[in-house]
Amino acid sequence: MIIYFLILTIFFLISFIFFLLIFSNIEIEINKLYFDSNNIEKDKLETYLFYIRLKLLSKITWFKIKIDSNKIRNSKIIKNKILPKLSNKDLLKNNKEILKIKNIEKLDIKIEKLDLDIKVSLSDSIITAFSVVIITTIISIVLARKIDEYNKNKYIYIVSPVYKNKPTFKVKLNCIIDIKIVHIINVIYMLIKKKRSVKYDERTSNRKSYVRSNE
Repeated sequence: MIIYFLILTIFFLISFIFFLLIFSNIEIEINKLYFDSNNIEKDKLETYLFYIRLKLLSKITWFKIKIDSNKIRNSKIIKNKILPKLSNKDLLKNNKEILKIKNIEKLDIKIEKLDLDIKVSLSDSIITAFSVVIITTIISIVLARKIDEYNKNKYIYIVSPVYKNKPTFKVKLNCIIDIKIVHIINVIYMLIKKKRSVKYDERTSNRKSYVRSNE
């Protein structure tokens, strides 16, 4: 009787967590991210702060973690495990399928807030001015696709040319992006299904060639 009750409790707990995830979304807030390509003495990413929240029906926060630059620098897991893997070229090759644009589009990422300041300087003033136009156009296209309703107080971006002798790229970013967990689950399921079908096709093709060789 106790075992039956324990199994039933575990089942309901797993079901509850599953449905909680299905109707939740991940909200990633980036604060005070500052990048300076000319900063050699310190880390190029000087300050950055992440808030990761799980929100039920985009309203009720039921999980929240805070990650700042000090935690990232001092974390042994990030230094010894995550960063070496990210710098591994083989990892990028093996995950090309995940990084495809069509899979990223299926995630239906939404930008809830954007405060962006970019300063660009290249070797030539004409190229610098042209790059400013390109960056501004890209940002406007992305915003048009990734926001539900435009609000000038929530979406601010400035791209400025800086005419210097040496190339310069500075970024100040505050933003909030939102992803529904059900879309993440769907993309993962589609990728697993595709990998299985590819493996099955490879096996069947090998079997056919083997049979023909025997004949």
